[in-house]
Formats: sequence, C-alpha cells, structure tokens
Amino acid sequence: MAERSNNWISYFLFFTLAVSSFVVIEPSPYDLLIILLLIIGFTFSIYSFSKEMVFPIIILSIFLISNILSLFFIKTIGPSIFFTAITFYLALTWIGIIGLSKRITRIRLQFILHGYLISACLSAIIGILAFLNLIPFSDLFLMYGRAKALFKDPNVFGPFLVMPALFSLSMTERKDMPLKKKMFYYLTFLILIAAVIISFSRAAWGNLFISLFIYLFLFKVNLFKRRIHTVLFIVIAGIPIILFIIQTPLIEDLLVSRLSFQNYDNERFGTQLAAFESGISNPLGIGSGQSENTFKYSPHSLYARVFTENGVIGILSFSFFLIVSTFKALSSYWSSKREDGVFYVVIFASLIGLAFNSFFVDTLHWRHFWLLLALAWIPLNERRNEW
Repeated sequence: MAERSNNWISYFLFFTLAVSSFVVIEPSPYDLLIILLLIIGFTFSIYSFSKEMVFPIIILSIFLISNILSLFFIKTIGPSIFFTAITFYLALTWIGIIGLSKRITRIRLQFILHGYLISACLSAIIGILAFLNLIPFSDLFLMYGRAKALFKDPNVFGPFLVMPALFSLSMTERKDMPLKKKMFYYLTFLILIAAVIISFSRAAWGNLFISLFIYLFLFKVNLFKRRIHTVLFIVIAGIPIILFIIQTPLIEDLLVSRLSFQNYDNERFGTQLAAFESGISNPLGIGSGQSENTFKYSPHSLYARVFTENGVIGILSFSFFLIVSTFKALSSYWSSKREDGVFYVVIFASLIGLAFNSFFVDTLHWRHFWLLLALAWIPLNERRNEW
C-alpha cells in the first residue's frame, strides 16, 4: 500500500513539472496542482521531515515573520497582502516538496525531473519556432522580438531552461548510456541553449555561463573521463553551433542591441540604489510589495527588493536560507557514493547561477527557484525495490 502511495506521488509530481512552463495565465496549471498536493498532503499526513530539515525551516520561518512585521509599515494594503500571500504560498511549496523526500527514491527523482525536462523542451521549441515565425500567432510567444514561449517575460523563460540543460548533460554522462539516448540528450541540451540565447536576457546568459562553468569543472575523479567527453562535445559541436546561431542576421542585430547599455538601465540601477538606501533607513522594511508604489519602478533585484521591503531581518534570513540550501547540495554531492550524486552538482550550479541572476531580476516569486531550493534538500534514498 505504501509503495502504491509513493507511485502516485511520483506520477503526480512528474505531471506537475511537465506543465510548469505554462505560466502565461495565473494561477497556472502548476499552481493548481501544487495547491491540490498541499491540501492532500496536510489532510492525509503524507509529509514527514528529518531532523536536518528543521534548521532551514526555522530560517525560512524567520524570513516569513519579517514579511509579516513589514506589513505594519505599508502605505497601500492591497499590493502588500497579495505579494505576501504569494511569498507564503511559494514557501509552502518548498515545505511540501521536502516533506515528500522520504517517499522519493533516486529512480523516482530522475523520473520526476524528466517532467521538468519535457516542459523545458516544449517551451524551448515553442520559443524557437515562434522566433523563426514558423508557427501561427508567433507574436503571442514573443515580447519585443524576444522569445518568451508560454511565460509572461523572456527574463523568466531563459533562466527556467538552465537547470534542465545541465540535467541533460548529466544524463549523457551516465555509465553505459546507449549512444542513441546520449545523442538525444545532447540534442536536448543544444535546443535549450539556443532557446536561452534567443530569450535575449542578459541575466539569463550570465546565469547559463556561470552554471555551466561550475558544472563542467566540479566533478569527482571517477567522472573525469566522462566529463572530458562532455567538454569536448561543447567545444567541438556546441560552440560552433552557438556561434553560427548568433551570427545569423535575424539574431545578430538584436544581440548587439541587448549587449549595449539600455535606456532603462540608468532607471533600473538608480532604483536599486534607492531601494538599498531605503533599507538602511527602514530596518524593518517598508512592507512587501511596496517597491513599485514607493519608487515608481521595480528594483529588478531580489536582494534590493527584500532589503527595502522586509528589512535587515528579511535580507539576512533569506540570504542565509539561499546559502544554506546551495551548500547543502554541494555537501550532498561530495558525500554521495553513487553516480546519481551528480544531480546535486546540477542543483548547486543552477542555484549559484540563479543567485547571480537575482542581482538583476527580482526572482523571489519564481516557481522554479523555490523548486530548486527544495530539491537541494532531497536525499537520494536507496531501497531494495527502488521504484
């Protein structure tokens, strides 16, 4: 009976992640499924937490308390209540996913992550075809000529694809992987990279470069030969293909434009500076969701937003939560004894990339950010009947 229960959870999570890129409407299918899972989980007590999860839960709770405290200083109640509710919802998704960790074996986890990979690939293909004007109503999947697929913003679409791109590479390095499957994962990697490029998100490009660099050069001795093969693939096939893509007339002009200083950059960085100054002047924050009303422009930085809206307690607790979760993934990799442990390098590298991304984009309410923060705490459970 317990195994059947675990089976439906695996299939449910697989399907939930498989629709996670369809977020052009809110609440998205992902939100509805996660809320349903949370209701079932708390109603039927399917969640369980190990002792090591108590510490990050406490840190996260302090961050949530800072959100509540900041509400005493708000000027407009509507945006703050809505913004705070979303933050609490995403924190609950983190708690819900780590609460299922004991029910997820390493084989199940790999299966579930393929749901994310499928979602990312579908989104990437839609974005690429729309950018090339090869599908009807292409403009619906673009914003100012930049691919966004079924996201609302190219700046979210691009970073969403980074983790599955690394996951694809990790699958090519599995021992005894058949050549056909290996070539499929290589192709998947190239499709995802191409889609990140045509999102024309500078933060996403930096995210991808940092994440990929960390992934390629963080490995154990037993993976050395397979990692060399991965590097050779990127050098021989990946880089020439990328250079060919960015030199096409369709992309080159927009690429040059995006690499230059944008007119709104002064306003963006000026708002971030004002937000940090406000954080110093208001140690308990100005209230969640108040940035746009206060500065008339979004800070476009997770750190600037959290500091000004939730104060010193907020920025310290969330930063600590992010750091602890990121290095939990790294610690799990070094302590893992199976090749599946490379999963933690994927999570570690992706979180470092997102931490960089967060300097230039407000990522606090990104669903996949909270998913990665949760995956960092999932142990690779071993069982006799592993599925």
